[in-house]
Amino acid sequence: MSSTPAEFQRALNLIFGDAVSEAPGGLLLVEGGVRLHFALQSGKALKIGALQLASLRVEISVLEGDAAAAKQLVSRIDRATQRGGG
Repeated sequence: MSSTPAEFQRALNLIFGDAVSEAPGGLLLVEGGVRLHFALQSGKALKIGALQLASLRVEISVLEGDAAAAKQLVSRIDRATQRGGG
């Protein structure tokens, strides 16, 4: 995704507030009986002319909760971290 770790955390904090905390290697989100870990790894920035876009690899692990609730939570996170565009 085109984001920095700080931008990704800020997006989660806007939606989930105190349910987001820092964890080794990334972030932890505990919401509605689901606990997710986000492993964050910054990648090489993409350059297009004078434009430079951040690159972030996010791996999500479900640490607690049932599959349906985790899937619903990940969908909310996907919407929260989307940016405008075409």
